[in-house]
Amino acid sequence: MEQCYRKYMYWLCVTIVVMFVLPFAVARLSSECSGMALCLMLFFIINPIYSAILGFNCGKNIRRMWNLPLVSSIAFLAGTWLFFDIKEIWFLIYATVYLVIGLSAMGISKYVDKSKKSFPFSDTPNTAVITCTHIVDDKEPILFVSHDEDDGMWQFLCGREHSDDDAKIVSLKYVFESDHTIGLLKNLPCGYCAERESLNDKWKISQQ
Repeated sequence: MEQCYRKYMYWLCVTIVVMFVLPFAVARLSSECSGMALCLMLFFIINPIYSAILGFNCGKNIRRMWNLPLVSSIAFLAGTWLFFDIKEIWFLIYATVYLVIGLSAMGISKYVDKSKKSFPFSDTPNTAVITCTHIVDDKEPILFVSHDEDDGMWQFLCGREHSDDDAKIVSLKYVFESDHTIGLLKNLPCGYCAERESLNDKWKISQQ
């Protein structure tokens, strides 16, 4: 959850810089001659490209980042109307175009991401596995995975200490759809486990 929050805040800050701060820089720091050229570059090159990049990244985590294309368009309107001091209807049209580009890129990214992530495990998708309330309810990352030797049961845990009340039984498909990086452990043998420090770290495999 913390990793997702940091990613959201990163893209929010970049969006404010590109869509709000850059218009200020163009309006206040450039000369009249260069300002027109910079405006054309900003409105017709930088902003559309950034809207596409932002939307594509939002599509990878659409549940948490779906609103950033809208925030981007609003930031653009606020920046242009404030710093250029011209209430042109074209600014509203530009903002709408950027929003459409962002949402389209987000939809494409979501479709591509989903098509690439077919179910990788040899176990059936409805195989019962053990996880914990921290992952199911609090959306914490999976940091510990074990494939038990005695019964072949999979366990997907957050790495904390747990009591019996923390245990949850869900399907293997549910866990995979929550975190596709566990697909890297599809061939984890029975009697082995895998650990990592964070969502972006590599799995370290060891024998139980």
